[in-house]
Amino acid sequence: MTQPVSDRRRVVNDVVEESAHAIGQLVDLLEALPGNLYRQRFGHRKQHVIGKHVRHIIDHYSALLAATASPGVLLDYENRNRDLLLETDRQTAGNRLSDILETLRNRFGTKYAAELAMLHNSDGQRQVVTTSVDRELVFLASHTIHHMAIIGMLAEQAGVDVGGDFGVHPSTLRYLQRQASDMARSA
Repeated sequence: MTQPVSDRRRVVNDVVEESAHAIGQLVDLLEALPGNLYRQRFGHRKQHVIGKHVRHIIDHYSALLAATASPGVLLDYENRNRDLLLETDRQTAGNRLSDILETLRNRFGTKYAAELAMLHNSDGQRQVVTTSVDRELVFLASHTIHHMAIIGMLAEQAGVDVGGDFGVHPSTLRYLQRQASDMARSA
């Protein structure tokens, strides 16, 4: 099914704004979070760190932006930068997230190639699969929110209030809103 260009651009803009909402929430949390909490290790094995989740989110958006910066570049989520500074310095991470958000809005608000080639490693076998910019933007929004749920849980364990919709997917928020409306009507 092929959509007219104006419809595709609207859909892509909507998906970019879904990421923008999540990234905005994450940047706000990073600004309020004490620096030591950003680097604090949680869990029995001390392997859960808010900064690592934030860096992981950044790496995934950076992979898409690198693949869409020029023709012929493969999208590769496996070979990420894993910049240690993004794991340990919340201000650097927040600035990078803001830059990513600006680039997303600028790049995908204009003309772009809808089809994308992605390098995928399945059980040690590297293969190229076909995907699309819109599909990857949907994945990244969902992936970001998933990691934000973990970040929110870690922050709450340390006593930080993250808000009720932090790390909650928009589809879940819509569902909860419908439930509340249905209950209010039936009361």
